[in-house]
Amino acid sequence: MTSKEIRQKWLDFFASKGHLVVESKSLIPVNDPSLLWINSGVATLKDYFSGKKIPPAKRLTNSQKSIRTNDIENVGVTARHHTFFEMLGNFSIGDYFKKEAIAFGYEFIFDVLKLDKQRIYITYYSEDKDTYNYWIQNGIDPSHMIKGTRDTNFWDVGQGPCGPDTEIFYDRGEKYDKRGIELLKNDIENDRYVEIWNIVFSQFNNDGENNYTDLATKNIDTGAGLERIVSIMQDAPTNFDTDLFLPIIHEVEKLTTLKYDIDNYFRKDPKQTKINTYFKIIADHMRASVNAINDGVLPSNVGRGYIIRRLIRRSYRAGLALGIKQKTFLYKLTKVVKDSLIYDIDVKKVSEIIKNEEELFAKTINDGEKLIEQEIAKDGTMSVEAAFKMFDTYGFPIELTKEILKEKGIKYTWTDKDYQKFIVKHQDESRSNVNAGMQKAINSLSLVPYLVSEFVGYDYLTTKNSKILYMLNDEKAISNTNKATDKCYLILDKTPFYATSGGQNHDFGYMMQGKNKIKVLDVFKDKYWNPVHLVEGIVDFNKPIDCFVDEKARAGFARGHSATHLMYHAIRQTYPHEKIEQLGSNINPEHFTFDFGLDHRPTKEEVHNIEKIMRGYIAKKVNRTYIVTTIKNAEKLGAWMTIEESEYHDANKVRVVKFDDITLDLCGGTHVQNSQDIEDFKVISVDSKGTGIYRLRVITSTNEVDKYLDQEIYKKIALLNTLIKNNQTLDSSYKLEIPQHNAKNSLQKEKVLDEYDKLEQKIRDDYKTLLKQKQNVTVDVDKYKPESINNKNVYIIFENDVPTAKKIAVELREAHNDALIISLAKTSSENNYFLVVASKKYDAMTYFNIIAKHFNGKGGGNNIICQGSIKIINSQKEFILELKKVLNA
Repeated sequence: MTSKEIRQKWLDFFASKGHLVVESKSLIPVNDPSLLWINSGVATLKDYFSGKKIPPAKRLTNSQKSIRTNDIENVGVTARHHTFFEMLGNFSIGDYFKKEAIAFGYEFIFDVLKLDKQRIYITYYSEDKDTYNYWIQNGIDPSHMIKGTRDTNFWDVGQGPCGPDTEIFYDRGEKYDKRGIELLKNDIENDRYVEIWNIVFSQFNNDGENNYTDLATKNIDTGAGLERIVSIMQDAPTNFDTDLFLPIIHEVEKLTTLKYDIDNYFRKDPKQTKINTYFKIIADHMRASVNAINDGVLPSNVGRGYIIRRLIRRSYRAGLALGIKQKTFLYKLTKVVKDSLIYDIDVKKVSEIIKNEEELFAKTINDGEKLIEQEIAKDGTMSVEAAFKMFDTYGFPIELTKEILKEKGIKYTWTDKDYQKFIVKHQDESRSNVNAGMQKAINSLSLVPYLVSEFVGYDYLTTKNSKILYMLNDEKAISNTNKATDKCYLILDKTPFYATSGGQNHDFGYMMQGKNKIKVLDVFKDKYWNPVHLVEGIVDFNKPIDCFVDEKARAGFARGHSATHLMYHAIRQTYPHEKIEQLGSNINPEHFTFDFGLDHRPTKEEVHNIEKIMRGYIAKKVNRTYIVTTIKNAEKLGAWMTIEESEYHDANKVRVVKFDDITLDLCGGTHVQNSQDIEDFKVISVDSKGTGIYRLRVITSTNEVDKYLDQEIYKKIALLNTLIKNNQTLDSSYKLEIPQHNAKNSLQKEKVLDEYDKLEQKIRDDYKTLLKQKQNVTVDVDKYKPESINNKNVYIIFENDVPTAKKIAVELREAHNDALIISLAKTSSENNYFLVVASKKYDAMTYFNIIAKHFNGKGGGNNIICQGSIKIINSQKEFILELKKVLNA
């Protein structure tokens, strides 16, 4: 069977057993900051198992693409380690359990795959008698049942759902290992018995202290490795020797004189083993890179982008080891990766991104490896500082540097903790208050049976005498005879507080019980769409409660949410020939962000056009109306539906927001009554969020826009003054006045900023002209006299400006082969001097570092010239005396 046939047979089989086929999701987790990647078949279904969302069906099946990167170094070395893989799964959420799951497993293995019954072995948890009996009843020989321990056959993460599991192994025979069943019994790593399927019986709840109770709803979570099953069905020595990898490997063979040898698995020729490993690294890493980039990950130095950069660069070095001479070659594998799988991959775009990364790495790889050689030559090892420089300067991930050192047999004494002192970790995702609050309350919220609360916040910002229906802590309901004295969750019969959804964050405000004020910390929706309030204070369950939404913040939310809808239309107007898709928004009272896909970075002119259209909408004073209808009727009306509005608890009652003659959108958020209420509009930044994804950061309201533009004008004036001072260091006669302004509104202020931009360009052009004039000045090197310091001819020069200080240092270096030149110039910053160290005879870098360290400076260069800055607190005369002491030492 081909891999595509096996994948399809799995899905068809479980569909025939009443399972809903779930399409493979993106490798990038959605609203799950606990994961860097989707790393298993169940990862995209977690909310269904936790109770956070209602599943579309109780029986589900999928073939989910996944990435795991915790042991990249083992890829290509072992038979079954991969970064990118596919997990086949079948899941039951409160439907069937052990008996049916085992029967399905038996039927698929023997009736669909038609595997030899004598080669199948089953492990099970020793205390799980039911599982043992069900396998025997289905026809498994008792001698093929292997008793497991709590360590090997019980799935438990410390707190939450858990339970025993059963694993299915295939015996590939003695040619892979002459040892027998003791390999399974003793849980010994081997290539003979391959685990192809794991079925987890989620039947208990662990309270975190290893106290176990039965779950009211029992679940089935399974995972079967597609690559492993394919290797068995195609009788391949390793996963790499299948139709999932061999087409990629054969494509790499076209680029080199070396060949991949399947039979070497048994021959074990050391040289060929190394060659095979390089082929495997490229095949595996390119599968991961192509699919991750296609899902929106751009190679970078942080987060997921760092992983993909590491995989591409590791592949590139493997290609060099195979003797591939072409400067770029990995990008050519995108098409064959696509053809070996079933996913829709944009070959052109992904190839361009990989090619750009190759070109970037090709420029630095030789310099980087030379640095390693230089470091090793000093004392036979490599410092942690140099390892960091490999990353910071040459783009070598630390793991790649360690691999190179290992290849060269070089030992180093620093640890990963030492290395972390030299690099700042960036978190590309942070857990939101909403997710944190929701996750904490999951267990207690399971007590709420259906939609019991009414949101009245569209019409009212306060409510009187709301009734507390549920008062909960993290685990259970608080008795209605008790008071909550710290933090708790409240569900009310009616509430004006908007719960986070549709890109809009929750309302701010407070509640009152008599004179007792209760702070509202968070508001989110449970799976039935009940608004859940996380509050802090003393709450009496039996007393009515009054709610007060922060009016100013709500007005900000309304401006921002309405602006997102109108701006989406303005963006579509700006790019009429593009298919613009909204990919996310985050609406706060003071600003909002809007993510969308585009094939190029939005230009300054395009952003100005969006702003112009938006200000036109505001000036038109367009009324907003609501239409409550069915989701089908909303589609007939032509309403736009963004990703944040794609899940509705009631398809027969959805809300459509209409701005007359502009846009019609499905939306549950809060909005202004008229477009003029937005007041003003300004895009304050454009950021790249991955391949072809851009984020606009926007402010609204007259106050916010005026405040922002005033700050920008202030910063621009400060910059212009600095640039003018820099020009005056080159020519003291340089004069230029910054024109004053009396702009009153945002349009006038933007015109002022445009004028200042033009003035900035003029000042910078003037600097280039003055600098060129300075550089053309002839230096009389004979007028400078050296001093003898520590048996060296040392020139210590002070000049008025930086260009002259540089020029004199270079001229003196060329004129005096045996001298050390130290040239300084005062900069515009107090006590800061520009420092140049130059020499043909002595290592300039060594002396620069000595001086910089003593005088609290920084900079760099090479062995003949270095430059940077130092601090001189005392007079020049005192500085020279101190410098001489440093050089004498």
